[in-house]
Amino acid sequence: MKYLVFCACGHTLEDHVPGGCTDSANGPCGCPRDQLGALEAAVDRAKTEGAIYRSSGDHSETISA
Repeated sequence: MKYLVFCACGHTLEDHVPGGCTDSANGPCGCPRDQLGALEAAVDRAKTEGAIYRSSGDHSETISA
């Protein structure tokens, strides 16, 4: 999961340590979040983007089983 979830800074959870984002490829990026903070931010972002998607566009399509 650490490689599948991305923080708003663009790096995976693997790059986030207690002191912030280390960005193992390029050096620290300045993001202050640890793994839990990065995960929570990603979940919040997904909720917000989902709400925006649900509130916009044509929803005339229905899903049937």
